[in-house]
Amino acid sequence: MRPLDIVELAEPEEVEVLEPEEDFEQFLLPVIHEMREDIAALTREHGRAYMRNRSKLWEMDNMLIQIKTQVEASEESALNHLQNPDDEGEGRGTKRCEKAEEKAKEIAKMTEMLVELVRRIERSESS
Repeated sequence: MRPLDIVELAEPEEVEVLEPEEDFEQFLLPVIHEMREDIAALTREHGRAYMRNRSKLWEMDNMLIQIKTQVEASEESALNHLQNPDDEGEGRGTKRCEKAEEKAKEIAKMTEMLVELVRRIERSESS
């Protein structure tokens, strides 16, 4: 940094002074217009973000309803099977194995749906 020269301090710079109306029209009006545009853009984006979040929540709600319906159907099927054990002998064991495999597939499908739901929730929280 260089030392200040006393001559420089003694000579003030001339600054053009504008009339208040010129100052307002030339400098403040453009800033006000830009600020209004920024506010409008932010308001629009806020509305879009709200709708995106509502859409994601609606999707997740539908997926939960679908999973609940499948679980209830699976429970009902299992209860019906326990109430009506009309299978006999060797065929009974084979049918039980088939039903167990079927239930395992249903559970695997529900698990996949739950995993997908958790992933969507995590993605929506991160965005």
